[in-house]
Amino acid sequence: MPYSKYNRRDFVRSKYIYEDVDVLVNFLGIKDQKILERFEADVTYQRQLMLEKEDYVKGRFSKSHLKNIHKFIFQDVYPFAGHFRTESVFKVTNGVRTDFCRSEHIVSQLDELLQNLRKEKYLKGLKFENYIVRLAHYMNELNLIHPFPEGNGRSIREYIRELALKSNYKIHWSRLNKDELLDAMIRAANGDLMRLEKCLKKSIIDN
Repeated sequence: MPYSKYNRRDFVRSKYIYEDVDVLVNFLGIKDQKILERFEADVTYQRQLMLEKEDYVKGRFSKSHLKNIHKFIFQDVYPFAGHFRTESVFKVTNGVRTDFCRSEHIVSQLDELLQNLRKEKYLKGLKFENYIVRLAHYMNELNLIHPFPEGNGRSIREYIRELALKSNYKIHWSRLNKDELLDAMIRAANGDLMRLEKCLKKSIIDN
């Protein structure tokens, strides 16, 4: 769902969308939402394939690593690629509201979360069942922070995919139905991580 369709906390027009139409400002100046969605899907799909085949984005699972993933995927589409949002939002999907981290707390919340990840040694050495539980936890927390104006899901999935590789697990998100994963993320955001854990198990090829 585009950023412009989120219900913003302060009820003022977002700086990320055009003044005359509810479409995200983009490099091509596209103001038709359907055309933008098709263009974005095509180019970001190619970028994601590149990430899966080669280590185009290397990092130590820091804030910069996450930013660089987002920038790589969306560099052809949005001026904000690689930048954290500066507006606070919540989202309503199928009648379920999800509140995301206020923009002024994004950096501090990421610092705390990723420091904990380092303390857990990036989950290396955990038994598979425990690994899945902790991986789901970090994926959910990153989603709740929701650091970018758009493209959080794709960026977080790539971050989690790279994190799993560090423990020799190969995640193939294509093994999951889009609605299946969306439902799991909504449930996780509201405190039930079981569906997300099942999705991660299903997506991992080698265990």
